[in-house]
Amino acid sequence: MRDFGLGDSWRLQHPTAKEFSFFSPVHHSYSRIDFFLTSNSMIPNISEHCIHSIIISDHAPVSFKWNHPRPHKPTPRWRFNTSLLKDDEFNNLIEKEWASFLEINDSSKPSPTLLWETGKAVLRGIIISYSAFKKKKERQQESELEEKIKQLEITNATNPTEENEKKLRQYKLQINQILNKKISFLINRLRQENFHYSNKSGKYLANQIKRNKEKSTIPTIKNSAGRPTNSPDEINQVFKEFYANLYSSDNNSKDEDITSFLTSVNFPHLSPEQKNTLDSPLTNEEIHSALNKMPNNKAPGPDGFPAEFYKHFWSILAPLFQNMLSEIQQNSRFPSNLNTASISLLLKPNKDPTLPSSYRPISLLNVDIKIITKALSHRLEKIIPSIIHPDQTGFIKGRHSANNTRRLFNIMHHSATHNHPTIITTLDAEKAFDRVNWSFLINTLNRFGFGESCINWVRTLYTSPTATVITNGQTSQKFTLHRGTRQGCPLSPSLFTIFIEPLAAAIRQNPLITGIQTPNMHHKISLYADDILLFIQNPQSSLSEVIKVINSFSSLSDYSINWNKSSILPLNTSSLDVAALTTPIPFCTSHITYLGIHISPRLSELITLNFTPLLKTINDDLQRWMNIPLSLLGRIATIKMTILPKINYLLSMIPTHPPLIWFNSVDSSINKFCWKNKPPRIKLTTLQKTKTLGGLNFTTIH
Repeated sequence: MRDFGLGDSWRLQHPTAKEFSFFSPVHHSYSRIDFFLTSNSMIPNISEHCIHSIIISDHAPVSFKWNHPRPHKPTPRWRFNTSLLKDDEFNNLIEKEWASFLEINDSSKPSPTLLWETGKAVLRGIIISYSAFKKKKERQQESELEEKIKQLEITNATNPTEENEKKLRQYKLQINQILNKKISFLINRLRQENFHYSNKSGKYLANQIKRNKEKSTIPTIKNSAGRPTNSPDEINQVFKEFYANLYSSDNNSKDEDITSFLTSVNFPHLSPEQKNTLDSPLTNEEIHSALNKMPNNKAPGPDGFPAEFYKHFWSILAPLFQNMLSEIQQNSRFPSNLNTASISLLLKPNKDPTLPSSYRPISLLNVDIKIITKALSHRLEKIIPSIIHPDQTGFIKGRHSANNTRRLFNIMHHSATHNHPTIITTLDAEKAFDRVNWSFLINTLNRFGFGESCINWVRTLYTSPTATVITNGQTSQKFTLHRGTRQGCPLSPSLFTIFIEPLAAAIRQNPLITGIQTPNMHHKISLYADDILLFIQNPQSSLSEVIKVINSFSSLSDYSINWNKSSILPLNTSSLDVAALTTPIPFCTSHITYLGIHISPRLSELITLNFTPLLKTINDDLQRWMNIPLSLLGRIATIKMTILPKINYLLSMIPTHPPLIWFNSVDSSINKFCWKNKPPRIKLTTLQKTKTLGGLNFTTIH
């Protein structure tokens, strides 16, 4: 139901009620098997949803009242139509107007930042005006062509001539060109790169648009008091209050307390060369390179200008942008309209959709500020591997999550041959990226030896940033952020790895915490960004010290561990007195989940725990997609985009492969999907050939 944006409207309005619509005289049982499935966008307008008495038959009538919605106008959000970049008339207009704008305003030597912000507003007005003119012109052309076609068809029906048929073909070709432009724009909005694989473009496109709209709709949400609401205005306000509270900080830790914690731990220091590289001014080449590496077809920030616009007009925009950049660095402050973001929400897998905490906030930043942060992140990425311990593999070039699981399996294998009390502990961080304390981050950068200029960029980035929340087409009022690294900012991953490293170092260097000793090294901690795994021997003494270190770090940094969602996996239960351990972390004797991999104390169960459920997921997905109108090309593309990545991930993370029968089962399911449960029309060996040899680059799983 969720895939099609449908919901049980009665249950959404009565989350805890128990009412029944059917009575079985045979079994003397009641059940609720009669209900309406409605689209999420309808739910806010449904009232008086009732299950009536069972009188005439053994089923109860079910009814609801649907109130015709008053015209609900979403908050206007302008977004540049990138198809205009193919219009030579438009390109000439922008170049001419930008040159005129600079000539008129630059003579008075205004602030480059003010000039940049004003220039964007002027361009936006010109683009809106031009788009409206073009749309009106195309609509008029379309109407005229439709009328001509209609009249010609009437004439040709009574007096068919070759000349009339020729004109009809010409008019239809012209109107198709106009319609293709509209379709091209919609495809771009959907970001459906594989759209052309579909056989039924119009129907597929309409369904896809509807499905995306329904999936992004939030029909019901619970406020801080736990009361559900389906009013679009109230839903937007609930999320605004939730994130305003999440991004606020009441941490009053003093710098000297933070410094005391950081100096108690040994850190590597940047070399003078590294420090000078990070402190040097950003060059034109770095800025241009950062822009060119930005992907296309991504949602823009609040100003509506996507990366494609900057790439296309960079030659005329670059001089003023560089002047603005210099002024920002000199004044240590971004303009308020530049340093703002629109928060878009993504529901996390297997989470309650009525809770605000179940959604992942993605910050849609303006491209101009992303250019700056991306250039800074490119610099930082080269330095990070030399200062962050190899225990951390998240967001660091040359390090992979597979290293973490391989290391874990080696440790488990080693522990199986040594009868010491040993546990593996996973820590669940609560909104880790959103809770980063900026004061702690700045102090950590100082401790690593970052220079003043580099630190000043980070400080400037986190000086009074603002955000709005988008829900159901509505945009909230702005609110100020006081902590957190924004998910969507190119610099955020690197800053987070620096922020979390003091905790890892404190655990690593604490002599009261006993890790697992193997012939090559002493293992205590493994990290993939905020996913932390601890390797502990003698947990009776070590575990309490781990919790003490984490609490000390949390009190200074706003970092928070959800102890109830963390878990302990005992490895040598025969030598471990579980009852004697006093810990807020629950024990799990069957298996734990780390980086999406189910891990049992018995390595022999890896295949059963991971590959068997994956096979079921693959079969369920392919069966669900079986009747989607896709060509053979589309079906092969679907396999490559959805099925193969899941299989490759498991194979890369787990050092053992499933039996051949597993691969054969997957191949069989894929074959049925590709040919819609019909006999194959083309040999598999032919499909596996390259396109130059007449194949489709299709590969078998094994």
